[in-house]
Amino acid sequence: MRNMGIDLLSLWWSIGWEAMELCDMVERLPDVCTCRDTGAHLEGRCRCCNGHKPIEEGPAREENCIATIARLRTDLTILANDFESASGPVEALDLVKGEVELRRGIFLAANDLQQVLDAFKRITESVAGFRMNYSVTQMQRIKRHCVELLEACRRINRELLGEQKDEGSNRNRSGLPHAA
Repeated sequence: MRNMGIDLLSLWWSIGWEAMELCDMVERLPDVCTCRDTGAHLEGRCRCCNGHKPIEEGPAREENCIATIARLRTDLTILANDFESASGPVEALDLVKGEVELRRGIFLAANDLQQVLDAFKRITESVAGFRMNYSVTQMQRIKRHCVELLEACRRINRELLGEQKDEGSNRNRSGLPHAA
């Protein structure tokens, strides 16, 4: 059970980085694209985007929004499935011991995970809308939903790490940017 918890936490840190990368990439995309090629725009390869520049810190990945969304979709699905598999036996064990605190923690963690999944779903729906009907409003929705996803991830990180920041840094112990 301990290894499962470590695996879940490790996957969570990867998801946090991916959310940060996605938010950074999407934010650098212009709201308006004169070539109106939505696929090229989201991949950062149309003439108005000047390509995605790699982010300055964190894992070195030179991917585009579409690739990062695909990776996030996979990682979030794995995390949700693994969390469900791990939480079932823990809840059953908890009933035997009569401890409410562990069940409360599982419920709160499941609620946090659902908020992240919902934020990600809003991103994918906005991307689909943008691809069907290119508009500034759709691009701005994608950006807004990416920020919502990042904020949900940061909230969970604060809960996991207890808001402890390194001295003189705007990063918490996970390495993810600290919420402003």
